[in-house]
Amino acid sequence: MGQRLAGKVAIVTGAASGIGKAGANLFASEGAEIVVADINQDAGRSVSEAINAVGFKATFVQLDVRDTASVDAMVKAVIKRSGRIDVLFHNVVNARMVNQQDRRCPDLPEEVWLEIVNVVLSGTYRCCKAVGQEMIRQQSGSIVLTATVDALVGCAGYDAYTAAKGGVVSMTRSLAAGIARDGIRVNAVCPGFVETEPQREWLEKEGASDAMRMLHLLPIARPEDIANFALYLASDESSKVTGGIFPIDSGYSAFKAHIDLSGLLGGT
Repeated sequence: MGQRLAGKVAIVTGAASGIGKAGANLFASEGAEIVVADINQDAGRSVSEAINAVGFKATFVQLDVRDTASVDAMVKAVIKRSGRIDVLFHNVVNARMVNQQDRRCPDLPEEVWLEIVNVVLSGTYRCCKAVGQEMIRQQSGSIVLTATVDALVGCAGYDAYTAAKGGVVSMTRSLAAGIARDGIRVNAVCPGFVETEPQREWLEKEGASDAMRMLHLLPIARPEDIANFALYLASDESSKVTGGIFPIDSGYSAFKAHIDLSGLLGGT
């Protein structure tokens, strides 16, 4: 284990499970003081306690990104306890809602649209605003946002999710441009399909696993694979990297199909 985040204070949102949990564990092992932030109190406390049990440092804070007061209270608590915020790794999404209720636009209930956009895009705004204000005061920091490859490549039937995450992608660039003069970097990772808890449920459906293998050049990513790249962006190793949009998608966006079309289409 290294110390790539030694002495840094890192807020990891959505840290009770999936990519957020993997990020919290990895960042802690690299020397960061972790704020485990999640709406799920029991699971979040469990992650925090497990980190402390192996000799690293973590604190749980309950967070509802739909509520500005909740976000502001989290940031104030971190500043009061630790005096600074060096890293925000933001991951919050209601994956089960997206999987079960998102639709193509003509079939999409407005209440589903509003909830997904509120959690994914407005939640990102609230966290970046509150954390960004503190980072501006200290004139340093790294913000790592989790978007999705589905914001870069069309994905039928997920119009609320892709629109919200597309907003995160665009905000990454504009926020990076606006906040660089304050010593703050902003980047986004765009995972493809990742074997998180809700997605493993989906993979158990008949034919789902085979379909995923056909859509990717490499094995399906684990949460730890995404966390490893986020660690690079959070650390000083990426001191010259900002405004970046980084697909981590097992080759999903790099090809059209597992078919060599050159022979079928003819050469020149």
